[in-house]
Amino acid sequence: MDSLQEYYSKKKRKKRGLRFYPALILIIIIMIGLIFWGTVLFWNYLEAYELSRHEHTISFLRENIDYDYWEAGVLREIESRLTEFETDAELALEPHLSQIRDVPYTLRQKSDENTAETPVYIVRAGARDIGIVRLVPAGDIGFGFHLWEVGRIEFIRSFVDDFASNISITASQNAEVFVESVLVTEKYRVECDFEYGASYLIQGIFGNVEVGVIEHNGKASEPYYAENGEFYYTIAQPFSRAYYITVPQDAIIFVDGQEVGPDNIAEYGIVPEILIDTVDLDDVPLTFSRYEFELNGLYDEPVVTVEYHGKPLLPEDFDDDGMLYQLPFSAELKGLHEETAEAFIRSFVRFGANVGNNADANYADVSGKMLRGSELLDRTRNAIGTMRWISGTSVQYNSLEIDNFRAYGENIFSCEIRYNITTSTRYETNDVEGDFEVLFVQSGGRWLAADMVHRLPAS
Repeated sequence: MDSLQEYYSKKKRKKRGLRFYPALILIIIIMIGLIFWGTVLFWNYLEAYELSRHEHTISFLRENIDYDYWEAGVLREIESRLTEFETDAELALEPHLSQIRDVPYTLRQKSDENTAETPVYIVRAGARDIGIVRLVPAGDIGFGFHLWEVGRIEFIRSFVDDFASNISITASQNAEVFVESVLVTEKYRVECDFEYGASYLIQGIFGNVEVGVIEHNGKASEPYYAENGEFYYTIAQPFSRAYYITVPQDAIIFVDGQEVGPDNIAEYGIVPEILIDTVDLDDVPLTFSRYEFELNGLYDEPVVTVEYHGKPLLPEDFDDDGMLYQLPFSAELKGLHEETAEAFIRSFVRFGANVGNNADANYADVSGKMLRGSELLDRTRNAIGTMRWISGTSVQYNSLEIDNFRAYGENIFSCEIRYNITTSTRYETNDVEGDFEVLFVQSGGRWLAADMVHRLPAS
């Protein structure tokens, strides 16, 4: 019995052993499968993790973004900021490009912004931080990972700002200021520390620009200081001028093209000096007027012009009393009376030199050309006694000029006579010059000398 039970027991154990091994093999197979697929899964996980790392995108940027890329970006940025005084962005950019040319480019995490979800990197060119790169997700690659791509590349504002500089210009308040030939308008004007000056501030200039200043008189001005974007020009100080101008009646005075009104006439009816004591003042056909006025706030000597019946007049005298403008030259009078004036002056010279040792004859000749009752005739008559004691001389004319004929009325005119003569006696030879204004008056149908005024001392 025991043997039979033992037999069945062994047979059962044998049957159980035959069922265990297939199960074990199956378990082993399952375990191997799990390990394999776990390894595959883990490998895929590692691969996804590696692909999701920011460094791949950054490495690509490092290898493919170079100076040309950043130059183009800087150029675009500057173009958007150019002032009205700069029209060429490349020209404005050129002085600054050396900072990012031929230098290594690196990227590093921006510590204050970079996170795993929002990667932010700083681009560095040589020793300068020039830009910021922001990455964004580009696609799911499983296991909660995704690829990254460049979302935005932007310049660090301070980098581009460093390219720009300011220009300060101080000049006269009535001067025109130009930058690159463009007029600097009032919107750039700032407070000036100098009286009568004007200051201008232009911010954000990227290139080297030319500054020019044109003064109120149209002349270009040069700066006395021009460094570090600061330009200082001499500031014109305004001044005043008092004017005392005597002109023929009906003459018009202009100052810088503006007519001086009659309210500025201080005295009417001034008789020309050459007519005083020569012509009855009741018969003076033409008188002069004296203008007195003051101009303030001048920055340059004004141009004073005088017109008389459409003809320009030139000043004859400048002294403390101002300027005297005589009547205009008349070519018609010169043609009519030049011979009369020449005949008179030659007679006058002969009398003064006692040519021929005959004072009486010379007096008769010259006095016949003088107005009766005039002081000129009286002076000549009183000189006869002296002439008789002068040794007679010969006269040679080196030059004789008769011009500036002026009409004071229908029967009165004057002219200027200049001569250079050589007088000779048996004892000496002298050069003598004369410069006179001679007044002629028509009397008895003849033109007679009424007065002579020395313009320059005779020598």
